[in-house]
Amino acid sequence: MAVLRVDVAKHVPDEDRPFIGFHADLAPSDLLEALRGWWVGRPEKIAQAGILPVTLGGFVVAVLTGLSSWDTKLTDDDLIRHRFDARLAGYISDLDQAINMITTGTADDLRIAELLLGKRLKSTSGGPIAYVSAASVPSTASEISGPLIPR
Repeated sequence: MAVLRVDVAKHVPDEDRPFIGFHADLAPSDLLEALRGWWVGRPEKIAQAGILPVTLGGFVVAVLTGLSSWDTKLTDDDLIRHRFDARLAGYISDLDQAINMITTGTADDLRIAELLLGKRLKSTSGGPIAYVSAASVPSTASEISGPLIPR
């Protein structure tokens, strides 16, 4: 499963998002835009599970769901980047008490967010998009077959 590894949110000069990264004080709409793109990687592989846990310092701080399609663009640095259509299923405001700050959404969105938020995920790869093995995902997720969230 793909994992998005981010840093603390900072302002960016992009026309389609004011921030990149995670900060619990961002409004949910700004947080979604800060996390859903533009990332380098194979979009089919990133969207394969239908979810994208977001980690900061190795801990899941947000969960994007509903990944099924994406926009693609060639950027000024000659990289092909992707922005995913996604929902913000949840995010936390405090690692000591991993409480999902999103209380509305589909039952599956809320279930997967509850399963992952605040958990530590060890990922492999060198960039913002990394991957975790099934053994790294909390145990109840390993019992789910196919995409974790219906698209």
